[in-house]
Amino acid sequence: MLVKVWFWRDLYPIVKSFCREHNLPFNRVVNLALQSFLGSCDTEEFKLRARLSTLLREECELRRVQNVMLRSGSYLPSYVAKVLREPGRSLTHIPDAQRPLKALNPKEERVFRRIASRREQIAREIAEIEERLLRDVRPFRLKPDLHGRSRSRRRLCGKINLKEVKKLDGETA
Repeated sequence: MLVKVWFWRDLYPIVKSFCREHNLPFNRVVNLALQSFLGSCDTEEFKLRARLSTLLREECELRRVQNVMLRSGSYLPSYVAKVLREPGRSLTHIPDAQRPLKALNPKEERVFRRIASRREQIAREIAEIEERLLRDVRPFRLKPDLHGRSRSRRRLCGKINLKEVKKLDGETA
C-alpha cells in the first residue's frame, strides 16, 4: 500500500542518514519505529481519540443539517413576511440589516415565493430523513427544575415564613 507521509523538516535527514549508515530500507525503519511506538502506547487512548473525532464530525454534520432545516423550515415564514412587507409601511423602527428588500417587482416576488416554497419542501424532506436516521435516539427533554424556585426566591420566601409562624387556632408563635 502506498501512503504519503510528511516528515518534520529536521527529522527526515536524521532518519535518512540512519538508513544509509545501517544499510536498511527507509520504509522498513519507518514501519518498525511506528510498530514499536504503537506497541508501547495505550491503545485505549487511541480508541478514545478516534471515537471523539468521530463524534465531533457527527455533531458538526447534525448542527449543519439542523441549521438548514430550521432556516428553510420553521424560521422561513417570518423571513418571507419580512421580505414581503406591504409598501408604504414605516420601516424606521427596524435596523438596516433586518429591513426587507427595497423593491421586488411582480416577477421577482413570484420567483421568491417559489423558492421559499421549495425551501420548505426541502426542510420537510430533511426532517423525514433525519427522523429515519435517528430513530434509535431518544428525544431531547429538558430536565425538571428540582428546586421549583430560584435560590433568591426561596431565600426570600424562607424569611417571610420565619417571621410569622401561625398555629392552627390562629395564634402566632
